[in-house]
Amino acid sequence: MARACSPRTILALALFAGTAAAPARGYEARVDARTDVQLYTFASPYGDPIVRRRRVTQQLGLALDDLDGVPDPRAASLGFRARLRLDGDFGQESAERSPRTPERFVPGLEEAPLDLIYAYLEGEGYLGGVAGFRVGRQQLFDALGWWSFDGALLRLSAPAYVAVEAYAGYEQRSSLPLTTDRYAADGVWRGRRDELETALHPAFLDQRELAPAWGAALGTSGMHWVQGKLAYRRVQTRDVVVSAPFPDAGGGWQTVGGARVASERAGGAVQATLPELGAVGGRAVYDLYLSRATEYDAGVDAYLTPELTVGARLDHYLPTFDGDSIFNWFSHQGMTTYEARAEWAASRRFAIAASGGLRAFTTEGDPERYASAVADADPASPSRGEAQRTDAVSSLDARHRTAEGSVAARGVLEAGERGHRRGGDVTLRRRVLGGRFDALGIVSLYDWRDALRPDRAATSLQYVLGWGVRAGRRARFGAEWEHAMNRLVGQRYRVVATLELEVGP
Repeated sequence: MARACSPRTILALALFAGTAAAPARGYEARVDARTDVQLYTFASPYGDPIVRRRRVTQQLGLALDDLDGVPDPRAASLGFRARLRLDGDFGQESAERSPRTPERFVPGLEEAPLDLIYAYLEGEGYLGGVAGFRVGRQQLFDALGWWSFDGALLRLSAPAYVAVEAYAGYEQRSSLPLTTDRYAADGVWRGRRDELETALHPAFLDQRELAPAWGAALGTSGMHWVQGKLAYRRVQTRDVVVSAPFPDAGGGWQTVGGARVASERAGGAVQATLPELGAVGGRAVYDLYLSRATEYDAGVDAYLTPELTVGARLDHYLPTFDGDSIFNWFSHQGMTTYEARAEWAASRRFAIAASGGLRAFTTEGDPERYASAVADADPASPSRGEAQRTDAVSSLDARHRTAEGSVAARGVLEAGERGHRRGGDVTLRRRVLGGRFDALGIVSLYDWRDALRPDRAATSLQYVLGWGVRAGRRARFGAEWEHAMNRLVGQRYRVVATLELEVGP
């Protein structure tokens, strides 16, 4: 480990651990740590290269409560939350990180990147109980999706069951210290190009400027039977990037710069629940950059008896991309799923659930004739306009719990004109000696076929064997062996080891 950790990484971990060990003055502190080790090797679909991965993922979390020294639930409270993650991969070859070997070089690849997932100071119950705030790196989860930024958030709760939020800062991107691009919009490949020539991987866009972001939300507060929220968020990009994949006739590269929209979305969600009758809810998202509704869903559940629940759901999803992504220039359509479901909890130990429905795909033109030169030359051809394809989807789940563990089974069937996916898996979990030891067993068998690529049809068998041991309630070590096999990839193996620790009240 010492070989792969930079001085910056060691200093950050030392400061973080030092904060956790600071003398307590009336506040509560909790520290948790988790280490996951994954070992696996696989070949490229073309046989070469052989990719070896020796991944070590470490997380360290810290939670501080009652920093003001007043543990009164009716008074204002101040707390701090933080979590670090180190994603080391010691199976990488040096050629994968060196521009001098362009056939293997992967821009942006690091051997042991350190990510500060979140670290914020949080206050609640100020100004007579109506105001709260967060300052630092924080995460939001609302109708617009999971997102993270560095900045400040202010929340005001009015007496009339209404809460208002406003926030501003910078989106988490790799141009910021101790961060990654996992929360930014899809469709772009960004990082620092300090040592790269323009002609080497021009699709890897330069990223060094901060990405300003701001937003607001209006929602319910203190209403137990209904929750709702309207949200708006805008993110800007300010980097100068290459805007064409190839140089022009003079050997120069076209670029674009200045402040521009990376993403701008608005949406809302509502959920109402009556404990003895049922629940109804929905969500919708509108992309202002694309001027299109990109996500919407609605569902209803009826509690027919204490044991039986039935429901129906409509879900639509259209992929969206960062404003700099080339995918915005290509036509793309969404898919819509219509599903009915039922769940029967026969007892506190046994339950079974089933679902079935249709999934509709919309395409521009007829995919069966789209590449036909004759069809493309004919304006009246079926390849023009839009076409729709529909697949049937279904699933069946069952689970049985005991004091010592559980058994769960799942079956899936998806079928349509272009192929199918069908199969199932069984999961067994078992605890012995009062939970000191635990065991895991999983077996899955799936078969799939794609009519557009019949040579990729296969049947896959996979199993997982795992065990764990606990030292008290706050420490656990576990290991898993995974083996997957099918005619496309042959035999694949993976070993996963996990260590979990927790300190605090």
